[in-house]
Amino acid sequence: MREVIEFLNANRTVFLATSDAGAARVRPFQFQFERGGRLWFCTARTKQTYAQLCADRRLEFSCTSPAMLTVRVKGEANLDDDMTVKRRIIEENALVRGLYKTAENPDFTVFSVDHGSAYMFDFSGDPPRIFTF
Repeated sequence: MREVIEFLNANRTVFLATSDAGAARVRPFQFQFERGGRLWFCTARTKQTYAQLCADRRLEFSCTSPAMLTVRVKGEANLDDDMTVKRRIIEENALVRGLYKTAENPDFTVFSVDHGSAYMFDFSGDPPRIFTF
């Protein structure tokens, strides 16, 4: 799984898919970091993404490197509003800090993917590498 985390750290923009009443919804999202085997993201409580994850925690995201190596991760969102994680994101991410100002902002929330599977593949014809976490 370390290989997947290194890949995500180098390619932070992912495309996150959720379900909205049975219809797929995909949007760009920013991977924040891995901590304790959990892949962390943030959003606003007022966004449709948050409402969709509350209704159906299943998600999937993927990203591709400039060399066309791709990672796809499937799992469930853990809507754990961890203040330590929120503070770290605010400290490390100027974009998020500009949006929410402080970790205490009631609209700012975080979620993780901490039980799932990851597939890493390219166009070489080699079989994908599969990881579970």
